[in-house]
Amino acid sequence: LFKEGGGGGGLDDDTTTLDTNTGNVAVNNPNKNNSKGVSDLDMNKLKQVVHLMYERCYADGAYNHALGVALEAREMDKVKEILDICSARCGSHKLLHVLKYALTTSTTLVPLKSFRDSVVQIVAGYFHSLLDDPNEIDHVKKVSAVSITTAYLTLKKPAPLSKILTRLLDGNAQQDALLGLQLCFDLVDAGNQNFAADVARGLPQKNEIMEEHAQVVGEDIGSSEEVEQEQQQKPQRTDEIWTRFDNAKKVLIGGFSSELGLSFLHKHSASDTLIMENLKKSLEERGAGRNSVLHNCAVATHAYLNAGTTNDAFLRDNLEWLKKASNWAKFSATASLGVLHAGHTTEAMSLLEPYLPSSSSDDTAAFATPAPTGGFAEGGSLYALGIIHGSHAGSSVNKRKEANDFIRNHLRASHANEVISHGAALGVGLTAFGTNKVEIVHELKELLYTDSAISGEAAGIAIGMVLVGSGAGNEHNSLPPDTVDELLEVVSELKNYARETQH
Repeated sequence: LFKEGGGGGGLDDDTTTLDTNTGNVAVNNPNKNNSKGVSDLDMNKLKQVVHLMYERCYADGAYNHALGVALEAREMDKVKEILDICSARCGSHKLLHVLKYALTTSTTLVPLKSFRDSVVQIVAGYFHSLLDDPNEIDHVKKVSAVSITTAYLTLKKPAPLSKILTRLLDGNAQQDALLGLQLCFDLVDAGNQNFAADVARGLPQKNEIMEEHAQVVGEDIGSSEEVEQEQQQKPQRTDEIWTRFDNAKKVLIGGFSSELGLSFLHKHSASDTLIMENLKKSLEERGAGRNSVLHNCAVATHAYLNAGTTNDAFLRDNLEWLKKASNWAKFSATASLGVLHAGHTTEAMSLLEPYLPSSSSDDTAAFATPAPTGGFAEGGSLYALGIIHGSHAGSSVNKRKEANDFIRNHLRASHANEVISHGAALGVGLTAFGTNKVEIVHELKELLYTDSAISGEAAGIAIGMVLVGSGAGNEHNSLPPDTVDELLEVVSELKNYARETQH
């Protein structure tokens, strides 16, 4: 770096050292008298050297190297300058490459959230310019659209992304509509259910347009001309366009992605049924039929072997063998049905109906007297219901909410039965995964405060699932503004309870 600086001030003959006590960078010139000690390095000259390196990178077209230095130094002005120069001097392909590098580096390697978000926001603006340019080729626009999706997902800004999807789906070109639908699949695959739902809410609603038109009809005739002009400025969508929006919402919140995954696993399942038959036969020959541990292991093996395929033929053919499970082994055996039918939300209630607890009322009255089996099958079925609806990020929002309400009714009514409470708490956590809903947290906290080790363990895990990814308890968090204080207080209470409880 000193040589790049032109040797100004006699820096060519100096060597740098790092003072481990103070952390200061100093220069030691062997040609000088050692009695003079070590002199501090001139920071102005260092800055000049770095700026000269920026200029050399500009001259060589090494914009990625310049960006690396700017990101490492957290110089926002330099990041903007580098992208401006690259945009002015290079073609769209080179700029696209540099922008992708900036986005990937900032989202994966920059630890400071505020600086990372600022960089991603700037990069998203340049991607917007490429996407909005009518002269750009399709490849550049496609890559820009995908990168913008990643950028706004990082920034947690669904509104701008809804506008981009609306524009693509409104487009006359079939390729734009297909690109918009592909972005919807990408959003679902990212796993943030709340963000995908927010994007879906930002898309135009056909019913809202009809309601606005009905309101216009009932307004004064004197303002009809202004209203007519306003209506003419709005895009007039055909039935084909509205079908595109319906398909987009089906992907984002309707569970279409989950249905495709379930169908694929069911059709392409290559699990060998003889594996389970031979395993069951081997356990029976060795007299291990009464060993609950080995029996439970065999049931778990079957669940992993056929996970998500809906293939439960072995269990249906060996119901008597399955009934050998007792206590918590019965809980696990029933819950394994959720692993087999993961994502099969349309038939979840009918599949688990023989095992689910008797219907409870909406109030918090005491739960009915537990079955002689201790409620292990009932608790496992509630856990299985949570697995079915919560295992796929792209499952139907409405179906997941229905399941969550159903399990919460049993959660409120089953505090007296710790086994059922255990399964209900886990089911609630899975169906409310990452929702940050304060009312659900309070319900789980009430179960936690019953001071039962079995129920409390599940309640604590479920609270973590509800608040996952929010950063609750940290200074910088992503909790909803209207409930942030209340949730932070809850987290503080949980920390105190963890210190005081005997479990």
